[in-house]
Amino acid sequence: MTESTTAHVWVGAGRVEQWSIPIPEIPPTGLLIEVTANGICGTDAHLIGSQPSAPLVLGHEIVGRIVDFGSKHPRTDADDDPLEIGDTIALFPWLPCLVCWGCRRFGPSATTCSDPFVYGIPPEALGLPPLAGSDDTSLSGGFGRHLVVRPGTYFWRVPESMPHEIAALLDPLAVAVRSVDVMKTAAGTWDEVIRPDSTAVVLGAGAVGLLAAMVLRAAGVTDIIVSGSRPRRLALAAAAGAQAIDIHATDAAERRRLVLDRTNGRGADLVIDASSQPAALGEALGMVRRLGTVVEVGNIVSTGVTIPLDPAVDVCQKNVRLLGVAANPPQSYSEAMALLRRHDELPFADLITGRHDFAHLDDALADLAGDSVKVMLVAEGTP
Repeated sequence: MTESTTAHVWVGAGRVEQWSIPIPEIPPTGLLIEVTANGICGTDAHLIGSQPSAPLVLGHEIVGRIVDFGSKHPRTDADDDPLEIGDTIALFPWLPCLVCWGCRRFGPSATTCSDPFVYGIPPEALGLPPLAGSDDTSLSGGFGRHLVVRPGTYFWRVPESMPHEIAALLDPLAVAVRSVDVMKTAAGTWDEVIRPDSTAVVLGAGAVGLLAAMVLRAAGVTDIIVSGSRPRRLALAAAAGAQAIDIHATDAAERRRLVLDRTNGRGADLVIDASSQPAALGEALGMVRRLGTVVEVGNIVSTGVTIPLDPAVDVCQKNVRLLGVAANPPQSYSEAMALLRRHDELPFADLITGRHDFAHLDDALADLAGDSVKVMLVAEGTP
């Protein structure tokens, strides 16, 4: 078996270096994968621009081919499907401890655990003690060519018919799935908004926003508006059947008026803010109807920017259901994998607008800064 591998290591603000790193021993219930595809997330670019507490291999949208199992691994995935060496898997990047109060109270989930390990994310970004002084930074994320998958990690077998770059959409698609799932209610309740006759607005036409529009359509909502700024993203929103609105050609008041005109003055039944712009939350609250639902999923990383908000007018008087999304359980990933298996009928491939070999991370990051949607690192020869 290979004794060492290469990885892109985040070593300083704006600095990533390629290192040769020893492959550690596989834990008895862990496994070793060769990373074949890894999606570049906006969080990755944000982190690289800051100073790490210790060198770290980033990348959390991980797909890889199984090289070997630990001696006691059950050789099954999260759905109990059997696994063999050579099979491809896609990871749930959060590894909860399962013993803290949050895990005991809410179950395994992103952000509920007070002592998690997250592939490719520094713990200080999660409000946890930093890695400084730790030597456990070697193969921590998908920007390396190999990864030791730790015991307890949730992962799903990727069908042979599914391109690996499609499978690498699992994490952002699971975020979109969760953003829709939290709105679901029993049929006929006052707060039911996932209905065929609903009007939905998605603010932000990045990967999560476009995937959220696709999930809404798969759930039966057909009247969907997507706002954004980059031409390629808006074209993809329109191609997916949504009305695309260019935020550079309109202001917030005009977009609110468009939504009100479309709904006979009522407002949208639901609004998902996936824009990462704090002001968009105020816009969402202004265009949702009374007893409607607003989901905030875009502003997951604080920029220190605050917005004016009148809780009486914007929330209470309209009886708005305002939901923040960060906690994301493995169930959302299982649902997302079920959707990815429909890649022949759903336009996931259209969202992948950049593909780069693992040796060219700098090109991938530059691509992400342009008019792109989803940029992938893909190993040469990967299906």
